[in-house]
Amino acid sequence: MQETDAGFSEETRLLREVAVEAGSLALAYFERGQTPTWEKYPGHPVTEADIESNKLIRDRLMTARPDYGWLSEETALSKSTQLEETVWCVDPIDGTRAFMSGQPYWCIGLALIKRGRAVAGVVHAPLLGETYIAEWGKGAFLNGKPLKTSACNEEEGCRMIAAESMLTHPAWRVPWPKMELANPKPNATLLRMCWVATGKWDATLALWRKSDWDLAAGSIIVEEAGGLATTHLGEPFLFNRSEPAQRSLIAAGKALHPLLVERVKGVRLPDPNWTVRPFEKTETTEQRPMADMPEAKQLLHLVIGGELKDVSGVEFEDLSKIDFVGAFPSYKAAYDAWKSAAQSTVDNAEMRYFILHAHRLLDPETGSHHHV
Repeated sequence: MQETDAGFSEETRLLREVAVEAGSLALAYFERGQTPTWEKYPGHPVTEADIESNKLIRDRLMTARPDYGWLSEETALSKSTQLEETVWCVDPIDGTRAFMSGQPYWCIGLALIKRGRAVAGVVHAPLLGETYIAEWGKGAFLNGKPLKTSACNEEEGCRMIAAESMLTHPAWRVPWPKMELANPKPNATLLRMCWVATGKWDATLALWRKSDWDLAAGSIIVEEAGGLATTHLGEPFLFNRSEPAQRSLIAAGKALHPLLVERVKGVRLPDPNWTVRPFEKTETTEQRPMADMPEAKQLLHLVIGGELKDVSGVEFEDLSKIDFVGAFPSYKAAYDAWKSAAQSTVDNAEMRYFILHAHRLLDPETGSHHHV
């Protein structure tokens, strides 16, 4: 037992215990090699280790607190388990690609969410020998030692964990100053956030949609270390909404964070919940993912994507290189296709996918307009 245990709640101690147990299971798969792997959907691999780790975590946490909700990357969303005020939020292996390629930059990420806010979190990276733990109001720790984010107060020369291709893209109206970029850059978002919490790195930035399980544990660790973790607009994260995702991520110390928000706030990224009804806790209204919303009587939805000239605009760099994903008869079908395509471009801010609803067709031969 570490000396910091005494101040943590029973739930937080449980999170760490289960994270270490799941880490041992995943490590056994890692050391054995050739773990069975397949794609959940195009561009998103999953391994047998992810699934077995998820099963272990769910069994342990839900047995201990059967009245809590459940939100996990490897478990289908269900309103009966997700939409509780108190929810376990789980990424059984964050950094699956690193796990598959034999790199050490993967971790187990567990959090407890209450009324949309992460109140406890644990990130355990077995191969790095790092176990991060935090609880609201009680501080953040790495292997029992307290954490504090850096006091860096300028972008020039700061230590940044982000995609170099995003920062050096010519579309930025004001080029980024010279910074020290992490190399290697962990695939696991949770590890990036934890490294910011240590103060060894000043900030991490992702101008792309991130799921709740990518962020929840890391957000409380950064905040309890004295930093801020928000969207690129400076919005606080609200977890466990109908679509459990956030538009982007900036995590940094309190002095640097507003400078980064000011630089990137012009980048237009949608809130993943923008078309989902607000949560109204009544007998007749329930939260649902966007793709599960009732069908409107509309036809011809096109899903297209390409490299943008400007990350803050919608003008494509080269129309001849547009990626045409497909034409779909309903918004639901188009949304599912868009989500699969869009999530394959993580950390590539200039590559964007869109849904185009064609509400009117022009027949050049007759000049007639047909409303769809």
